[in-house]
Amino acid sequence: MVKEKLNDYINIVKNFNEKDYLFSTIAHSIGPTLVGEKPSSLLIFNKYNRNQKKVWGEVKHELKGKLKIKFFELNTSEESSVVLFYDENMLLEILKKKRNIYFLKKFGYRENMSLQEYLTLLSQRFKKICPHEIGIFLGYPVEDVAIFSSCPNRECLLVGYWKVYHNDNVEKAKNIFKRYDSIKSDIIKLIAQGVKPIEIISSYKILAG
Repeated sequence: MVKEKLNDYINIVKNFNEKDYLFSTIAHSIGPTLVGEKPSSLLIFNKYNRNQKKVWGEVKHELKGKLKIKFFELNTSEESSVVLFYDENMLLEILKKKRNIYFLKKFGYRENMSLQEYLTLLSQRFKKICPHEIGIFLGYPVEDVAIFSSCPNRECLLVGYWKVYHNDNVEKAKNIFKRYDSIKSDIIKLIAQGVKPIEIISSYKILAG
């Protein structure tokens, strides 16, 4: 049934114009952040996929007025734009946790930084590499982020939205993964029913209801 829904969704969105296709990509990807289950979601708009980079540049200012969450462009090149969509309060709360601060200090972040300063430094680092600390911004457990950062080839216990290395985190991670998947499944269902992607993005109550 899940596979059938996904196939229906793919068949629907492939016929969308470029703007609606981009909005459907955003809606599906940031659903957990829209409903307050995840502090942020990372998207890459590539010029090779339905010209998403160009379309993003054309609609981002329109989108800013419709979203209940915010976004920050971490990096832009000729080929793509890397954008972080985030819940301001939730993200700041994550970044201010003591264990996260201790980890982030290794990469030049400071405890007294504003959210804008955190994002600016993350953006600067993104221009050189894909920084491992992005996992903290995305709400992943610091224990798992730290191991992946220092030993990316280490065998993990579970793979989902992130790699899980600690036994204590496995069951909790499974539940989180299921919740994220459920939200995305609801979005697929709404789009398959004919709800416009921009309506999903601008009215999170559609998801809550």
